[in-house]
Amino acid sequence: MKRLLFITFLGVLFFGCKPKDKEDYNEFILKGNIDTDEIRSLTLEELTTCDLNFLDSTKTDASGNFAFRQEIEEAGFYILRESRDNYVTLLIEPGEAINLEGDADDLPLSYQVEGSEGSILLMELNKRLRKNIAKVDSLADLYRESRYSPNFEQIHNELNKAYTEIFEGHRQYVINFIEENPHSLASIIALYQYFGDKVILKETEDFEYFESLSKSLAENYPTNRHVINLKKRVSDIKRARVQRQMAEEKLAVGNPAPEIVLPDPDGNSIALSSLKGNVVLLDFWASWHDPCKISNRILKEIYDKYNHRGFEIYGVSLDRTREQWINAINRSDIDWIQVSDLRYFSSPVVSLYNIEGIPYTVLIDREGKIVAKDIDHRVIEEYLEDLL
Repeated sequence: MKRLLFITFLGVLFFGCKPKDKEDYNEFILKGNIDTDEIRSLTLEELTTCDLNFLDSTKTDASGNFAFRQEIEEAGFYILRESRDNYVTLLIEPGEAINLEGDADDLPLSYQVEGSEGSILLMELNKRLRKNIAKVDSLADLYRESRYSPNFEQIHNELNKAYTEIFEGHRQYVINFIEENPHSLASIIALYQYFGDKVILKETEDFEYFESLSKSLAENYPTNRHVINLKKRVSDIKRARVQRQMAEEKLAVGNPAPEIVLPDPDGNSIALSSLKGNVVLLDFWASWHDPCKISNRILKEIYDKYNHRGFEIYGVSLDRTREQWINAINRSDIDWIQVSDLRYFSSPVVSLYNIEGIPYTVLIDREGKIVAKDIDHRVIEEYLEDLL
């Protein structure tokens, strides 16, 4: 679970001492010492808004001393790397002289950094994450040890409760970190931090933190690319919210179902409106999603039972490839209408019908109007008995 210990951008640093001369203001110096009994190779990379760019490399001396000097135009995130998983992330401002010390074999856990407020904040943030992930690793060990215990179910429930407490505690720490450091770029890292493979703050549910941080950082860093990128993301979320709200209004029960025209497996375009006169279940699914496989088996029984009475299913696949889509149709013995543009969640139908997860269904009456949305399969037959 070592890989679970890192944020999207994880880091560790130590700051060195050098007076700031005016002519050196657009550069930083990163030097330090890592505890090692052999010469080590180190690389310095820049973490941009969309990529990781190599900047420089060096070797330590036999005592583990190293140094980098780099010209920069604005504050940014940098990674000092010894190996793929052995690295630290720094937040560096122009003119800083940074000193970093740590164990060469485990930089993220051992490092200390001086000379940079932003890097010190990241160090605190990342070490708290490591501490809590270590607790979760211990729970995982207990889970494996107790799998064959006669009271495993009770132990399992207790471990789940303990995990939730650890996660929620770290989530609150992250929120406090952002609120206490609204003018530090380090809070961007906190904003997008992961707890293992689980995102801590969700853009939709925790939007207030994204928006408030964007505003506060813009005061100190109005031209910084990381701040501009966050501001753009906030704008995109707002726009998506408006679009979802507008779509939801159009999708209200009693309104006409928005038109869909997509190709079937043979390439023939089939319009949803062509089924008018039937009761139609609009079913969004995908071959790669296990719950959809279960859904298809249930729908098969319902379709065979009610099709002769004027019931149709218009299946819209959110698959990526035609081969996966066709294979799933054949495996599930699907004999109702199937269409797809093979654009996954980038398909226009996703925003058209406000789809946030699959399987997702919309029941449409004979007049083409929406009767119900996201229906539990157990009650579909109750609707059909009334509508047919």
